[in-house]
Amino acid sequence: MTAAVPGRPLDTASRIRRAPELRPVDPSVHTDTVWELARARDLAALGRVETTRAWIEGRLTAPGTDPARDARLCPGPGGEAVGAAWVGRTSGVAGWVVELALGPRAAQADATALLDFAVARCRASLGGDDGAERATLSCFTSAGEDLARTTLRDHGFGLPRAYHRMAVALDGPLADRTGASGVPGFPGVPVVPGAMVRPLRDEADLRAFHHAKNQAYAADEAGKEEDSFDSWARWYRSDPGVDPSQCALLELDGRVVGFVNVTDRMLESRGVAYVRQLGIDPSARGRGLGGVLLGWAMGEARRRGRAGMVLTVDEENVRARALYRRLGWRVESRWDDVRRTVAPAAPAARRP
Repeated sequence: MTAAVPGRPLDTASRIRRAPELRPVDPSVHTDTVWELARARDLAALGRVETTRAWIEGRLTAPGTDPARDARLCPGPGGEAVGAAWVGRTSGVAGWVVELALGPRAAQADATALLDFAVARCRASLGGDDGAERATLSCFTSAGEDLARTTLRDHGFGLPRAYHRMAVALDGPLADRTGASGVPGFPGVPVVPGAMVRPLRDEADLRAFHHAKNQAYAADEAGKEEDSFDSWARWYRSDPGVDPSQCALLELDGRVVGFVNVTDRMLESRGVAYVRQLGIDPSARGRGLGGVLLGWAMGEARRRGRAGMVLTVDEENVRARALYRRLGWRVESRWDDVRRTVAPAAPAARRP
């Protein structure tokens, strides 16, 4: 990601700057530096700050992450940090993910050096415990991140999958109306006989939540894979902004068929609740249950005083996007998940 001004062409200095020498990241020293880079990126690309310090710290210290091995700072000509990158695995996500935070002084050589590092780190994992011979490396960027997107394309990242970030206000006219559905405040939420939403209560609910997540995403979420409860629980509990009391299970006639995971990852930056995941078991879709679950989440967020809610949805998930629009959500930005395959480095050619 980058804080380059949208539409500004890369200047000559950006194209010819010598490759920088990257520095390992120490979260106890560099968290604020990385956060400032991310804030500048957000302002330039989105016109607002979304990233919190807690989120940066959480990502740099996520389960299985060794910042000295998996994260790098990129110094500019004067020695100040102009960019950062970190790479790793996430439970339930197939392949590796690299995240970029490029500040306004970053050049294309800086972005290239950080991506070189990410590919090399991913390549170093090949042939390890799982014996993998190839891996997928992906990067999630907003439409306004020109430098990052250009460099990713030049670095062999392609096959973009589009996502929409959508938001809804919870303190405006929509939130003051009562719909015919009987759900106070949010017209358009259906009434489904036998459906009940309840917050997580104990370890058994957490296990049911994990199972519902795997069931809901098994067939239709790009880049997802089934994971074990132990692996997922480590990630869930370390997720910046996690709050089990804002997460819930959806039951239909006593059977768990859905879940919603709401976090506070944008509370400090935007004053909103963030819907990290929402899913319905494929066997129970088409009955309006997604609206029941989202209506509960919106009501709970409003009860807690949140100004609004934000989520990110796959552009190809037409049914979900239509539901969100009916409940008053609107698109505020466009994002792409771009990927490349990482294979072992070709052996050096032998001289005659």
